Amino acid sequence: MCSTSNAAEENRMEGVVLDAKTQKAPLTATAAELKRMFEVIEKEILPVTTEGVAKGNKVFGASILNKDLSTVTVGTNAETECPLFHGEVKCIYEWSKVTCPSARGPAAQEAVFLSTHEPCCMCISSILWSGFTKVYYFFPYTVTAAQGIPHDINTMHELWGVNTYRKRNKYMSTICLIDLVKGLEDSDDKKELEATVERLLASYDTLSNKYHTEKSNNADNSLVLG
Repeated sequence: MCSTSNAAEENRMEGVVLDAKTQKAPLTATAAELKRMFEVIEKEILPVTTEGVAKGNKVFGASILNKDLSTVTVGTNAETECPLFHGEVKCIYEWSKVTCPSARGPAAQEAVFLSTHEPCCMCISSILWSGFTKVYYFFPYTVTAAQGIPHDINTMHELWGVNTYRKRNKYMSTICLIDLVKGLEDSDDKKELEATVERLLASYDTLSNKYHTEKSNNADNSLVLG
């Protein structure tokens, strides 16, 4: 009976296939566009995240940008306020307050969703349900785990037996900014962007260390997953 049940489950899983015809196109970015996205992370997201970490929140932040990469709204992790307020979810919440309901769908379809860290299963689902189709992130899961927060991979594995979502699917395309920088041809722009990457890595390492050092003594931190 068990083997039959397992076979049936495998057949159901085999039926979940990716239709390449419906996949969103892969994301790209010019050096100028990458500079702008890094500027948003460094000058707009990082300052509010620094304030958030001081209150006992994690280091994750996000921004929603217009098609021309001008900023619509910025958010950072606010789990001490609500456990659902991961950086991306808080950003969507703030965006929803300044975007009228009838305009949200079209606006999301045109927008760029920029996340400091690769979205967890809740956040990538929230981004999908909000209608965003283009997602750029700075830190991949491997770096997030190295910063002491492995829950993104762990929750996907425990809930669905996978280590990640599909980076390109019929709903959205996602891509890592670091990979885009690596893919640029050698130039002064690339060197500048590589220096920015190193600077941001150092800044977020400092914030991550602060969070982990102080979280146990913060009365507002529920530490459900740590």
